[in-house]
Amino acid sequence: MQRVVIPSPGEVEIDDVEAPRAAADEALVRVEAIGICGSDVHSFHGEHPFVTYPVWPGHELVGTVEAVGEGVDLGLVGIRVALEPSLPCGHCARCAEGRYNICENLRVLGFQAPGGMTERFAVRADRLHPLPDGLSLEAGALVEPMAVAVHAARLPGGLAAASVGVLGGGAIGLLTGVAAHAYGAARVVLADPLSERREGAAALGLQAAGALEARSCDVVFECVGNEAALRAAVDGCVKGGTVVVAGVYGQDVRIQAGLVQDRELRLLGSLMYVSSDVRDAIRLLAEGRVDASALVTHRFPLARAAEAFELASGRGRALKVLLLPEAREGAARA
Repeated sequence: MQRVVIPSPGEVEIDDVEAPRAAADEALVRVEAIGICGSDVHSFHGEHPFVTYPVWPGHELVGTVEAVGEGVDLGLVGIRVALEPSLPCGHCARCAEGRYNICENLRVLGFQAPGGMTERFAVRADRLHPLPDGLSLEAGALVEPMAVAVHAARLPGGLAAASVGVLGGGAIGLLTGVAAHAYGAARVVLADPLSERREGAAALGLQAAGALEARSCDVVFECVGNEAALRAAVDGCVKGGTVVVAGVYGQDVRIQAGLVQDRELRLLGSLMYVSSDVRDAIRLLAEGRVDASALVTHRFPLARAAEAFELASGRGRALKVLLLPEAREGAARA
C-alpha cells in the first residue's frame, strides 16, 4: 500500500509498504480521508519545533474500521471513526488531572509517532471516536481541527456575552470563530488581511475585518503563529482581557509585556484537546454548525501528496486540503 513520508524538510515522498494488521487492543482502519493541517505544513517546511525526520504525517483522519485485534469489541467493525491522535503516558501529574493533552511525555501520531497518511492504519482502538450516521466524509475529516477550536474556545472559562476576536482566517481560525459563537459569544470578529479569508468568515456568519481594532475584545484567539499576530492579539484586548494562543510557533517572538502587565491580561496557551473536546466537536458538526463542503477546498489522491502539501502551504489559495487514499486517478478538485 501507499504511505506518505516527509524524509527531510521540503520533501514529500510516497513509500510502498506492507499493509498492517490489527494487533491486540488495536483496530485496522481503512482510511477514507486525511486533512493536511498547519502543523503538517510546519513539518514539511522544517519549522515544527517538536519533530525529527523522517516524519510520517497524518492525524486529521477519518475512515472505517475493517478489523480489530484481541481485546477490542467486534462491534467496532464497519463503523466510521475519527482519530484522536494523542498518545499520553497516563501516569504523569497532568494525565492524573485529566489534562492529558499536555502530558509530560506526550507523543502525537503524525509527529512523534507514525501517522495515518496512508491507505490502512493500525492504531489503538481507544484513540478512535465513532461518528454518527449521516455525518459526511468531509465533516468527519474536520473533527480533529474542530476539536482544536473547541478546546481553545473553552479555555477562557466562559464566553457568554463576550466580544471575541480571532486572528487568522485559516481552517483553525474559522472553526474557532464558529466554536466561540456556539459557546455564547455576543460578537465574533475574524481578522485576516486576505480578502478571500474574510469572505470565508462571512460565509460562516462571522464578522470579518482586515485587522482588529485596538482594545475592542474581551477575548482574542491568536490562530496564526507569528509575532505580528500575537502582538495584534495583545493590542486588541480590553483591560482584564484574555489572549488565547492557538497558533504553532517555529521560533521565539517578542510581545508587549508592558501592556500585559498594565492591562492585567491573561495569556493562555492552547494545545490540542481531550476526549470531551472531540465529542463536542462531533456534536457541533452533526448539528450543522459548519458547512464542511465550504471549508474543504481541495481534494487529491494520495499519490499526489507532494502537490497537495505545496498547495496547503500557500496562504489564501486553500483552506482545507484533503487526501483521499481511494482516489487513484483524476485531477485535484476544488
